[in-house]
Parts: sequence; C-alpha cells; structure tokens
Amino acid sequence: MSDVQTRSDSHSDGQLMAELGPQLLIRLWAMIRTARTHDVTNQTFQRQLQDCLTVVHRGIEEENELVLVAVAEYFYLNGVRIKAHSSLLSLYHGLMAEFERRSLGGLRFHQEVTAAELERFFQLFMAAEDPGIAEHLHEAIQVASIQQISLIHASEIDKEELERQIDDKGQPSSERGRAKRVFWRAVHGTRKILVRAAQTGRPDLRHAKRLVQPVVDSIMDHEYSIVGLTALKDHDEYTWAHCVNVSVLSVSMGQILGFSRQDLADLGVAALIHDIGKIAIPGEVLRKPSSLTAEEWVQMRRHPIEGVRMMIRMPGLSMLTLHAMRSCLEHHMSYDGTGYPEFNESWKQATMSRIVALADCFDAMTAHRAYHKRPFSAFEALQYTMGPNRVLFDPAVLWAMVRTVGLYPPGSVLLTESGYVVLALSPNPNDLRRPNCRVMVHPDGRPEPEDGGESWDPMPENERVERVVSPEDQTVNTSEYLAA
Repeated sequence: MSDVQTRSDSHSDGQLMAELGPQLLIRLWAMIRTARTHDVTNQTFQRQLQDCLTVVHRGIEEENELVLVAVAEYFYLNGVRIKAHSSLLSLYHGLMAEFERRSLGGLRFHQEVTAAELERFFQLFMAAEDPGIAEHLHEAIQVASIQQISLIHASEIDKEELERQIDDKGQPSSERGRAKRVFWRAVHGTRKILVRAAQTGRPDLRHAKRLVQPVVDSIMDHEYSIVGLTALKDHDEYTWAHCVNVSVLSVSMGQILGFSRQDLADLGVAALIHDIGKIAIPGEVLRKPSSLTAEEWVQMRRHPIEGVRMMIRMPGLSMLTLHAMRSCLEHHMSYDGTGYPEFNESWKQATMSRIVALADCFDAMTAHRAYHKRPFSAFEALQYTMGPNRVLFDPAVLWAMVRTVGLYPPGSVLLTESGYVVLALSPNPNDLRRPNCRVMVHPDGRPEPEDGGESWDPMPENERVERVVSPEDQTVNTSEYLAA
C-alpha cells in the first residue's frame, strides 16, 4: 500500500478529496441500500449508480485513480481523511461494517470505469453479504472481467504505517477510537437482531451476547469513552443506538454495583433487547410525530408483554433468558410500585430490571422526538432522575448512574471559571467534578477546530465549572465535536 500517499488538506488536491469524500460515501451507501430492495437494472438503482459515477469521474479527472481505504474506523480518499460529521454517522459506520463483512480494506477506481462495470461490480458486492461468497469476492471480480475497479484486501493495508503517515493526532489508536469500533459494531449488530427477530418472532441471544462482550470488556478495563458515546444522538439510528446506549449504561452501572463479569454480560444482553416487544407495535404508532391518543397509548404499553411473549418462544430456559424476560417485562415499572404493566404489591422489580429502567429513562429523555420542542440535555435528564422523581428509581442504582455519567454527563456544555467553553466527553472516576473534555472556545473567543482540537483528559485541577450552558445558549455545534 505504499502507493496510497497522504496529502496536506491545504493542498488543492486535498481540498477536492475532502469535498468528494462525503459525497462518495453517500452515493455508495445509497447504492447498497437501494440494491437491497431493487434489482440493479431498476431505474431507481440506475439513478443512484449514475450519481455515484459522476462523483468518481470528477475525482479521476484530477488524478489518475480514486482510492477509498478504511483504516482504524476511518475512511480516507486518496489519503485525505473523510470526516465523520454527525450527519454522516449512520452511513459512515454502516459502510464500514459492509467493508468489514467482506474483509475489504478499500476500493480503487481507475480512469476508464464505466456504468456497466460499476453495475456488475455491485451485483457481486451485494451477493458477498453471504460470508461463504465474501471470501471469493476477489476471484469473482476477476472472472467477471472487471478491470477498472479493484479491491484492496484488508490484509494488504499496513495500518500502523498509514496511521504514522496520516496526521490524525493519534485518534484511531486511542481509547476513544477503540470505543467507537465497539459501539458502532454493536449498533449495526443490534439492527440485525431486531430485523431478524421481526422475521422469526424471537431474538438471537447468542448474537446479542457476542455484541455485548466487547462492551463489558471495555468497561471492566475502565475505558470510559464508550459511556461518552451514548451522548451521540443520530435520528436515523435512534432505534438501534438507543438499545446499545441502554446496554452500555446498564453494564457500567452494574460494574459499579459489583456485578460479576458473567452477570454483566447477562445484564448487557437483557438491556440490549429490553424493547424487543416494540416489534409487535404498529409502525405508525411507534413513529407518530405527535402525541399519542389514549388508544395508541394502550397499544404502546403492551410492548413489555409482547417482549415476554417473544422470549417465551426461545428454546430451553437459562438464567440469561430469565434475566432478559424480566427486563422486557419490568423496564417501565418503577421502584415505588407505579408504572406499567400493573401488578399487585407483592411483585417486586428485579435488580437488573431496576438498572435497565433507569438507563432506558435517561437515554430516552435525551433523544430527539418530533413532538418535543427539544430533548432534555444530559444534565437536565440527570437532574430529573435525581430530583423529585428519584422515588421512581432504586437509590443504589441512582448512585451508580451518577458514578457512570458523572456530575456533568457526556454531551454537557460547560463554562469554566476562567472562561473556557468545553464539552464533556466522558466521566473522570477520580473526580466527578472534572470530566474528560474537548475545548470548544477559548476565553478570548477563539474557537477550537471540531477535529483534532485541544482535549482535557481530565479537566485540569486549576479549572472549575462555573455553570452548565443550556442548549438555548449554545452557539457551537456540539454534534461535530462529539462525532470527531
């Protein structure tokens, strides 16, 4: 891979690649999604194909070839990193997963690539979703006489060398870089579990456990960046990301409460599929952009029961199945006996369910909803759970939540006494008053770049938080800093 050279972003070629990179990812992702529902000869796919080809040809006009490579959870186009802006997060990591599934390190487009050749390539690419076919994708490309598009196998990329060449501030090999890989694999893996459960009527607990184990490992190793990633709120990915967020927060709280590694794994799986019963709720109710009617609320409140019905279809009976079943049933119950479904006073919410219930409530409050003027900030959500509404939650679990997210949860914008505006990224377990942060604005008004700017790991001891900045008073796009 010595021919994949890096360039300075200030160079005109670098500027062009920085412009074309997001466009190329958008077009490739659109083709993949369209190819799942339409034949490649369909007009809808053909329009996507022509749009993609236009981007490719524009890049090739300036250079002899266009090389898209995936290195350590980032994409690079002719050596220029394609920034994962918040609006690109869903497709960015979705496309990364497609590459990983096929053991692809990258794609190389040559000068004379045509629509017909790109069409043949995508037929083979989509067929390679099957692991058995994926391992023969390179040979299939050669047999099909596709000469202007070539594959770069993941094993061909010297990742360590490229990371040294690319000025990326060490991000790909950082704790946050590892956390991103675990988090987004879990998000896209959860999508598969929910889609498959809708088809079969039952969740795949083994797959869920494989997704959760790296989360458990990360938290057991005291890597708190993965907790910080729960502050990312991407609307298109909400359904799946919410499940992962609840799992991450639950595992972290369980670890603080002294759960064993096995119990943490079970807790993580139970949290990941706690909302599985929503599959049985009509889509128009789940996605309704305005407040629900009384009848629609009756339907919505059935999802805990529907979740249990799905779990009952699981073969055999294990402790994991029981934990997951109770979390499905009880995650909308409250510590004071309120909530739903309603049971008599003798029924007590299970410990894991108490944890999942708080994680679910905290994450749901911070999610974007069309019928809300705006979601709660993470700090407001913490105030809600710790204020008069604390009677709804187990006091020990509330304590564990504070230890998990800190006094200033990830995503909180803070003004320090010296005048810095910073974004909380993850908690500092040694001092909850001084989280790990990204500097956004200096006291003199000078902004920090969204990507590769100054970080505080953690906030220096000579700095103190003066106040939390409300969303209405924020002048900086926090999403871009969180996604960097």
